[in-house]
Amino acid sequence: MMHIKVSHEIGGEAPDSASGVAPIVVALKPFDGGDGSIAMAQWLAERRGTALHAMSVLEMGDVGTMVAGLPPLSEEYYQREREEVAADLRTRTTAGGRVPIRVDVVEGAPGSTVAHIAADRAASTIVIGTGRHGMLGRFLYGERALDVVRSATSAVLVVPPDATPPIRHAIAAVDFDRASFSAAIAAAEMVSDGGRLTLVHVVKAVRQQDGMTGVAEQSDMRIAPLLARVADALSRSPLVKVNTVILHGDAAGALLRYVKEREVDLLACGRRRHSLMQRLLVGSVSTALIRGASCSLLVTPETHDTAGVDADLSLAETRIRVDPDEWRDLLRDVTERNAGRRARLTVSATSPDGVESVDQGYLLLAVDYDRRGGRADIVLGDPEVVGSHLTHRITGVRRIDAATQPDGRDARIAFATRAGECVLDFVDR
Repeated sequence: MMHIKVSHEIGGEAPDSASGVAPIVVALKPFDGGDGSIAMAQWLAERRGTALHAMSVLEMGDVGTMVAGLPPLSEEYYQREREEVAADLRTRTTAGGRVPIRVDVVEGAPGSTVAHIAADRAASTIVIGTGRHGMLGRFLYGERALDVVRSATSAVLVVPPDATPPIRHAIAAVDFDRASFSAAIAAAEMVSDGGRLTLVHVVKAVRQQDGMTGVAEQSDMRIAPLLARVADALSRSPLVKVNTVILHGDAAGALLRYVKEREVDLLACGRRRHSLMQRLLVGSVSTALIRGASCSLLVTPETHDTAGVDADLSLAETRIRVDPDEWRDLLRDVTERNAGRRARLTVSATSPDGVESVDQGYLLLAVDYDRRGGRADIVLGDPEVVGSHLTHRITGVRRIDAATQPDGRDARIAFATRAGECVLDFVDR
């Protein structure tokens, strides 16, 4: 795949050095409106204080001329097309914008090319439009958006043509996995002051049989406090109201109906990392939302280990244990719940040198506390070598902190010692 840069750095500053914040990439189809996606991308870049990278992808090739028996088009023709597309991008993105702009025209398959360039530039968000109104337009642009989502490592914001910022009411679909937590956090950051974020969990409808009355009510009673904990974690700004809703039925259908019934500017959902086949399919819920949402749709990928742990901990509840009599039972329960989970072990010293070591990629085998010896042992296994294990012994324990995710799973076990801190993070979902 060949990338041809036509022009860049349109604006007051060099866009790659305008700030330390990751840029916003907006992908636009040549000569095809896209006012909603441009407005949303400019607003998001201004809000985050970063640069905007606008790009169009040309699918170069002479299949049509070959089929018609015509000679291939000249390189001069393609060069003229690139220049015309670049001029169109400049005009559309600089009108009314107040952020540094970079314009690129590249060649390749639209979906993978956009995702590849966004990854190269460490973009925080890719903005793409849904095209003109109408069934055919939505289908074609929906498939293009799906191609981007399949390949992207960053969040993808799919914007309808009539969308206008700011975002006053956002909905985040929460199913208590890391991907949905990332979506909720991202949605909260995009809501304007005075706006509202609604956290929605959809309970799959079940056919009630004799003796099963009250199943839905019991499920709601179990889910409600979990949603409330997520809402509490996200209620950091008094200027943004966070509320929760529990729906019933098919996840995509329930969310789309809810959006249509209310004035919603943004619907956010997560996308898990999966196998190759599952990545190709993207996921039935996110696919249905991309094809059917009438508002802007934000699809966030599951974060990598380090960022994902931070996302989990921002929503976690931490309990501090200082009584050594409780530590052995606590750690044995941790072993029972988490044996076989992938973990990361970080050991940091409080010395002036700030020595730190990190062991990652291992599976937890066991964690225990010996009261007589005054030590805790963490045993990790190598998933690639059967029977291989790593034991880390912690002495001088003063306190153990246990962080629990909203769904009840352990997120972190931290040991405070006289010499420093030892932290065991669970990095799988």
